[in-house]
Amino acid sequence: MDAQQLISEFLSSDHGAQATQALEAQGINADDAQQMLSQAVDVTHAHLQEQSETSGEEHTGRNFFAGLAAGLVRGDGFFKSLLDGGEGMLAGKVTAALAERMGIAPGAASTVAAAATPYIAAFLKEKLT
Repeated sequence: MDAQQLISEFLSSDHGAQATQALEAQGINADDAQQMLSQAVDVTHAHLQEQSETSGEEHTGRNFFAGLAAGLVRGDGFFKSLLDGGEGMLAGKVTAALAERMGIAPGAASTVAAAATPYIAAFLKEKLT
């Protein structure tokens, strides 16, 4: 599946609508939210492609282990913590992409990524399983 098709399917899904609402709750207008989510899904698509080809980058691993550790500390169990680690890794990628591609301040990009990433991950989980 190409990136544009994935973006279109996500934005028209329930997960996409919920992600848009989550960003609007952060004070982001609907058009900007759609643009940010498109960028987030695009970087997610690229990340999935990259992961199928290589093991990733150093900061990606750090974000993964931060999410894994947070899940273990919360008592989520190992499997759930692995999922949290994956979301942490993806959120780091989304943050960097939003800051770079859209010129959003890193703190704001991190907030957007934190709000959007769980919806993107849930969408992909449904789509890929």
